[in-house]
Order: sequence, then C-alpha cells, then structure tokens
Amino acid sequence: MRSRGRILLSLVLAVALLGGGGAAYYFLGRKRPSPPAPQQHSLALADLIVNLADRDTSHHLSASVILLIQGAEPEKVVAEREAQIRDAVLMTMSQRSYLELLSAEGKESLKRQIATQVGEILAEDEAEVAEVSFTAFLMD
Repeated sequence: MRSRGRILLSLVLAVALLGGGGAAYYFLGRKRPSPPAPQQHSLALADLIVNLADRDTSHHLSASVILLIQGAEPEKVVAEREAQIRDAVLMTMSQRSYLELLSAEGKESLKRQIATQVGEILAEDEAEVAEVSFTAFLMD
C-alpha cells in the first residue's frame, strides 16, 4: 500500500507540473497579435511657386515637396484634403524670407513647420505627416 501511495503521489505531482507548465505556456508564452502598422501614402506637390516675405526686394521660391502621410486610410484622406494641404504648404512657404531659407537650418525649420501645419489638417482624420522632403528648391 505504501508503494501504491508513492506512485499515486508521484502521478498527481507529475500531472500538476505538466498542467502548470501548459497553463504558463498558454498565458505567458503565446504571442499577442501586434497592432497593424499604419499605412503610408506619398503626396507629391510639384512646381510650387511663392513670393517670399521679404519687404525690401522681391524674392521667389520654387519648390517641389513630397509629404509622407500615415494613418488608417491615408490615400482617402489625401484625396479629400489635397487642396487644403497644398494651400497650407504654399502659405507656410510664403511666410519665410530669402535670408531665412539660405541656410540648411532654415530649410529644416520650414520642413518642420510644413509638417505641423499639414498635421493640423490631417489630425481630424487621424492621419499625420511622417516626413517632408524637398525634391526641388530654387530661390531667386
């Protein structure tokens, strides 16, 4: 009877250990699905020409900009808001002076301001500007 009790105890302990290991794997080892990555869409704004904000002389900026938009449905958002986005970029560019935009820091600052202004438009549709790139930039 004694050996039968030990066997029964060993069997109960083995089942408990296996059950505990299985439960630990089930609750801790399973990979939870990761949230879907936001979709991205590029919007190319070519041949933007503005008068710069200089008061003493007339200067112009001709630029082409690519905006990388991300969100749940960026393509739909861009299609619906493209005119607003283009207007925001033009207005932002025209607020700068020739001297501000001569330096690399001035151009980077303009990129950040464009991202902010366009981001405010896109926020209503839960989208955002991931990146602003100039593909052409000419001042006279």
